[in-house]
Amino acid sequence: MKTAILTDSGCGLTPQQAKEYGIYLVPLQVIDENVSYQDGLDMTTEDLYERLRQQHTPKTSMPNGESLEKVMKEIREAGYEDVVGVPLSSGLSSTGNAMRMAAEEEGLGFALLETYTTCDLQFHNAKLALEFAQQGLSKEDIVKEVEKKVVNSASLIVPNDIQHLKRGGRLTPVAAAAANLLKIKPILKIDPSTNGRIDVIDKVRTEKKAISKVVDDVCDVIKDAQGDIFVIHSDCLSKAEEIQEEIRKRCPNANVHCNLICAVISAHTGLDCIAIQYMKK
Repeated sequence: MKTAILTDSGCGLTPQQAKEYGIYLVPLQVIDENVSYQDGLDMTTEDLYERLRQQHTPKTSMPNGESLEKVMKEIREAGYEDVVGVPLSSGLSSTGNAMRMAAEEEGLGFALLETYTTCDLQFHNAKLALEFAQQGLSKEDIVKEVEKKVVNSASLIVPNDIQHLKRGGRLTPVAAAAANLLKIKPILKIDPSTNGRIDVIDKVRTEKKAISKVVDDVCDVIKDAQGDIFVIHSDCLSKAEEIQEEIRKRCPNANVHCNLICAVISAHTGLDCIAIQYMKK
């Protein structure tokens, strides 16, 4: 059966980029001052950053029903019979369940790929799923093959202001408690071990120490192995590029990328956030 790959804008792709890859995409929603915007369509990442600079406190929501219905019709009319959904972590959003219901209403088979992540690593998993789909694997086998790789992946996060994440309700109780501590920099993690929730794994006194710890942790995992490492940031490019260069020196066989944290995720991380995501081969 012909299988389509569907992700959401939490992966950082624009609609045009997704189309070029051959991946279907549905926009999440950003709500600011009681107005709802479709991520990547009505609001760009830079738009969101500017609102954060102006002290706005945007919220986010899963895709609206109209968007899901539209993309499922496009998938069916393109001749697909099955869909593999690659949404942002189910620990952060119910988008995966919404995808399933929309697919079933359109008469499409559906399988959920739980990646326990978001941003560039989510996109990386969608690309892997697409590769297996192009090889003719069934939706169930696509999920099984990518899941083998997901266990070797994680995202480590150093927010400048954890209150954004606390306000959005995306933290575990332990991480939320850490948000109340003054003069500490929590190091956060999201991966299969946290069940796709954002949890605190360490607390240090300065951002410099936090970033150094995260870089050490990632490089200790990857070392000389092959893999993909994503240094992502919310409007702090020079800092991200310095980290990218250091990791390249310490992990010479890995592909080390640098990119922005997309709008719908930056709404929760706030500005000046650094995250490092990886998948070891």
